[in-house]
Amino acid sequence: MSKKLTLPQTLLITLFCVAMILAIFDMPGLSVLTIGVSSLFVVIATLSDSKGIFVSITMVILALVFFINPVYIFDICLNCIIPGIIIGIITKNVLNYKNNDNKFDPIFAGTIAFILGLIANYLISKYLFNINILEEFTSVMKAQLSTQIDAIQKSVSTLTSAPKITEESIIQTILNIMPLILFSRAILLAILTYFLAIFTLKKIKKIDLNDLREIKFSRFYLPGNAVLTSFVLYIVIMLLEIFNTPLYTDLILMNLEMIFYILFLIQGVSVAIFFAKRWLKGGQLIKVTMGIIAIVLFGVMAICILGMVDSIFDFRKVKNCEVI
Repeated sequence: MSKKLTLPQTLLITLFCVAMILAIFDMPGLSVLTIGVSSLFVVIATLSDSKGIFVSITMVILALVFFINPVYIFDICLNCIIPGIIIGIITKNVLNYKNNDNKFDPIFAGTIAFILGLIANYLISKYLFNINILEEFTSVMKAQLSTQIDAIQKSVSTLTSAPKITEESIIQTILNIMPLILFSRAILLAILTYFLAIFTLKKIKKIDLNDLREIKFSRFYLPGNAVLTSFVLYIVIMLLEIFNTPLYTDLILMNLEMIFYILFLIQGVSVAIFFAKRWLKGGQLIKVTMGIIAIVLFGVMAICILGMVDSIFDFRKVKNCEVI
């Protein structure tokens, strides 16, 4: 059972968001607070109706237009506020329908929202304000690399087969993995935003805590059959390459492999935390020690494989919504 925010409460939270945005604008070092702004809009969207959401967005835009330039307003709305509202709306649906198969759907929807928001911000900045974010990014990269490129070149000069390192080659490599960078940024923001919002919802006690009990990172899992999906995509890309389609299949495959690697890594960390907490509560220190040793010996790959295997066999039985 959840209690809606009253209009004064919604306005108070919105004013706090405006204050945080203005603080970030004046002090860019506080940009990490944008996650807090997104989380508060998750709370607003979860506990308010469409009227409250509309009033909140309108209030933010009207308040900011007097203090900051339109480019930054679009940036905040597309990369912070709108993804937070989308996560909040889906969170409301998850909490209203308790038999929902996956309590983490808001994370995956939020990941898509953060990616689309960044792309939309790029297009609006380029065609409406004549600001090319990608060119600015590459120019900043060149400026930073120009002071380090000599040191990098000297460090590999002893390797006779080492290719010559240039600013252009490094930047091109970064551009080649841009889909991976966008996805990694988006899913990290979605996870932090969602769990910070859940923490806030628990503290303000507007929702029955039993409804939030299963929403914890140690119970996180990927939707559907992620292993089968990755295999099917791999086969499709291989077929595209066999038929010599005019696509950069090597780059697509590399980015997809790394994206699924990150997904399985996140689930693997979740599994490790789940069993570590379970074993510590049961006083099974030997199992905890063996797990730590395995991670030290096999590294991140072991966690990734753990996540991939768990997505098949569901060791934690979380897909059955069993509370442990």
